[in-house]
Amino acid sequence: MTATPQHGPSSRDRAVTPVIATVTMVAITVVLAAVLGAAMLGLPGGLAAGPPSLTVDFTYRSVGTDYEVTASIHGGETVTKENTGNLTLVADSGHERAALKTRYPLTGGDSIVLSDETEGPVPPGTEVRLVWSGPEGRTSVVLARGQTPF
Repeated sequence: MTATPQHGPSSRDRAVTPVIATVTMVAITVVLAAVLGAAMLGLPGGLAAGPPSLTVDFTYRSVGTDYEVTASIHGGETVTKENTGNLTLVADSGHERAALKTRYPLTGGDSIVLSDETEGPVPPGTEVRLVWSGPEGRTSVVLARGQTPF
């Protein structure tokens, strides 16, 4: 009786598996190094700054049939020219009215007012918003909303 050769993986097939494993491990290492490098050194161009976290209250003072609107900052982060493009109090009443804050920094106790001295008082039932825009002007976020009384 003659021995029959056993059919198993050829030596050539066994040599391919370690090469594939090595290439996969190198690829994983490169991806991990890129992610860690971006996290540790920062991304090119930097990450965009987010809006400051603020505590804001609206007050409404009657001026004839309309209202003077004041957005008062009571706490939170300091609003600076470095972390803010614009901080605007906006009222939508058919035609938009806005009071733009141009002096920084803003902290607790500071306010923005829509009145006769800025864009005029606001009609009853008008939505008002305190809107933050980023330093580069590409991002805007509504920080607080209110509505004038009816």
